[in-house]
Amino acid sequence: MPRPILTFLSDFGLSDWFVGVVHGVLHSDAPGIHVVDLAHSVPPGNIARGAFMLEAAAPDFPAGTIHLAVVDPGVGTDRRALAVSARGQLFVGPDNGLLEWALCAPDARVHELTEQRHFRAPVSRTFHGRDVFAPVAAALANGTTIESFGARIQDPVRLPQHDPERRGDTLIGRVVFIDRFGNALTNLTAEAIRAAFIAADDDASFEVTVLDRTIRGLARSYGDAPVGTLLAILGSSGRLEVAQVGGAASDRLGLGEGDAVTVRRRG
Repeated sequence: MPRPILTFLSDFGLSDWFVGVVHGVLHSDAPGIHVVDLAHSVPPGNIARGAFMLEAAAPDFPAGTIHLAVVDPGVGTDRRALAVSARGQLFVGPDNGLLEWALCAPDARVHELTEQRHFRAPVSRTFHGRDVFAPVAAALANGTTIESFGARIQDPVRLPQHDPERRGDTLIGRVVFIDRFGNALTNLTAEAIRAAFIAADDDASFEVTVLDRTIRGLARSYGDAPVGTLLAILGSSGRLEVAQVGGAASDRLGLGEGDAVTVRRRG
C-alpha cells in the first residue's frame, strides 16, 4: 500500500539547513514517504499566518494526508505538542493555535504528544521540528495510531475567531492575508456572501468597499479589466480577494492584515 502524503509547513525559510534536516528525519524514519513542502516562508513566529496557510492548503489534499506544521516560538517551554485527527486527515504541531483549522472541526480528536519513545534522543530544546514533530509525523505515515502518542485532551490552545459581521444590508470582513502578488485575501468566503445575500444571484449585483475605494461587481478572472483596474474576485481559496490587474493592490491601497472590507448589494 502506498504511503500517505506528508506536507510540511514552517517558518524556517530556505537559507539555513533546518528544512533539509527535517526532510532527512522524515525519510530516515519513513523511507519512501512522499513529502510536499507547502511553504517555509511564514514570517518567524507568526502563528496566525501559518494557521491561515495551513487552512487554505489542507482541503486540497486527499483523505489520509499528514500535515506537519512547525511555527513554534514557544519551543523549549512547557507548551504542549499535539497530534490531531480531523476532516479525514492528521495534523502534527505545537499547541499554540497553529492547527486551528483542524481543531475547529466537529470531528477533531486531539492528543498530546507525551510518549517519548517516539521522539529522537536527545530532544533538543530548540528544534522540536526535527526531534519531536517530524518523528511523530513519520510514525503516523508508518501506520502508528494517533492514540499511541499520548492521552486525548479537550483544551488545546485556540486562535481568536474573527467571523464576518452582518450589519443591516452590509457584510463586514477583514483582510487576513496578502499574497506575493499583492492580492488581499479576506475572511469573507463565497458561502458567507451567498448566505448573507440570498437574493443576489448575479456577481454584478455586489459592491465591495475597502478603505476609501468601492469596487462594483465581482470579477470572474484577474484579467477581466484593463491593466491598473482594481477588482474584487472570489479566488481559488474560496475567499473574496481585492486585486489589481497587472499590479499589487496591497501596495496601491496600502492594504494590510486586519483592514476592513465590506460587501453589500448595489442599489
